[in-house]
Amino acid sequence: MEYEDKKYILKKLMQDALTEEERIALQSSRRVTKKMEWQWDNAPDAERSDCPDEPSIWRNICRTVWQQGEGRKVAFYKVYSMVASVLLVLGVAGVAYFALQDRANVLMYVVSSGIQNMESVSLPDGTKVQMGPGSRLTYPARFSGKTREITLNGQAFFDVAKNREKPFIVHTEDMSVEALGTAFELFSYDMENKIETILLNGKIKVSIADKETDKMQEYLVSPNEKILMDRQTGKVTKQIVDADKYTAWRKQKMLSFENEKLSMIIPRLEQWYGRKVMCQKDLADKYRFTFKVRDESLERILFMIKVSSPLLYKEVENGDYILTLK
Repeated sequence: MEYEDKKYILKKLMQDALTEEERIALQSSRRVTKKMEWQWDNAPDAERSDCPDEPSIWRNICRTVWQQGEGRKVAFYKVYSMVASVLLVLGVAGVAYFALQDRANVLMYVVSSGIQNMESVSLPDGTKVQMGPGSRLTYPARFSGKTREITLNGQAFFDVAKNREKPFIVHTEDMSVEALGTAFELFSYDMENKIETILLNGKIKVSIADKETDKMQEYLVSPNEKILMDRQTGKVTKQIVDADKYTAWRKQKMLSFENEKLSMIIPRLEQWYGRKVMCQKDLADKYRFTFKVRDESLERILFMIKVSSPLLYKEVENGDYILTLK
């Protein structure tokens, strides 16, 4: 290949303008193939090549400085101090860079559960997650850094693997729950007005942004306690519950309610069936029910509510329902 031809080919290669015939000819060239093989065989480890060769840098600096003669010792100490500072900055920056790169390159998984469906997920650290219907869980392929952080939209029960060195943190839109090794439920759908977290055992710390000050408020939760947040008002309340019964759905793989307020039942029915059930707040807070949901239709469940209380239900045009007083 003549010199002018080489320049022409290289110019087109850099511009990504080679024709298919020219590209095939270039790739089949013996000199090009041998050069590519040599580069492959002699390519340095990427991780090592990206790190600054600090010993070599330091040796070169020393050689240059000492060649100036003994009369430049004072200047050498100044250079030594300056270079040490530069190397320190390079080292810290390098560590920070590779730590950030490592975190950015971690593969993320997204698991979703459908209508009337529950999913079981095992996280990389051994934590077991039972997802409720219509939920989405996002987590990394491996936990790096000082914490184990995941994101939830929906309902899930967490049996957290113990690791005191790495707190386990679940993020939702308005709440974060931190645990070391414990079991708790978190109910936080984007479309719902309320967020709940219920602790079965261990201890958790719940962090919620104050609507007025925008500062994070922290709440320590003990077993059989529930933290409830109203998204509209920002009001946070703590209640005593039977956590084992409250979270019984995780074991039975179905919805289970025992003497629960309709205000707690309705959001879970909505997520289970993918339909809206509208009811006045005063009515939803007044009446309590005990029942289980397996494969019954939503209309069948509402019919049972109707015959056991002074409530009526009515289906509207879009397939949703309204509960009213008889």
